Amino acid sequence: MKKVHFLVLAILVGCGGSLSDEQRKKIREGLDEQKIVRLSDSEIVMSSMERGRSIFETMESRGFVPEAIDSIENQYRVRIKLITPGSDDALEVENQLIEAYVVGAETGSLPDNIQKLGVTDNQEQYDSLVYTKPQVTPLPDGAVKVEGIWNIYLAKKDVVRAISAD
Repeated sequence: MKKVHFLVLAILVGCGGSLSDEQRKKIREGLDEQKIVRLSDSEIVMSSMERGRSIFETMESRGFVPEAIDSIENQYRVRIKLITPGSDDALEVENQLIEAYVVGAETGSLPDNIQKLGVTDNQEQYDSLVYTKPQVTPLPDGAVKVEGIWNIYLAKKDVVRAISAD
């Protein structure tokens, strides 16, 4: 892909053709996307947590309406899913997360969370992250009941691009 950008640029410059401002902008954007960025794992995870919180706040402000969630998914290039306890279509990691939140409700600890997905033997090798936040209902005795958890799936490459764009 990188070679294609340079080849196109070389052909355009070699032919003596003039580029419009729009064409130059596209070439610059293509080169910027190919730029090598070195980030630590902790920078990626922290940025994912911040991005997940921001997306969740947007969902909350729009009232968790399905149409709004679809719009948010497209806007942020993420996948959003509500998982309820006992859900049949949940992945193993999603079931583990919801079980952890149900147990956490008994102890009163329900923080938001970020998890790496697609992890290999090497902890540095993963392709996406999932931000989770529980949906709870307060009970009369002061405890809370976990109704489900919101999962926001973030592609690692999108997080890295967002960091490098800042």
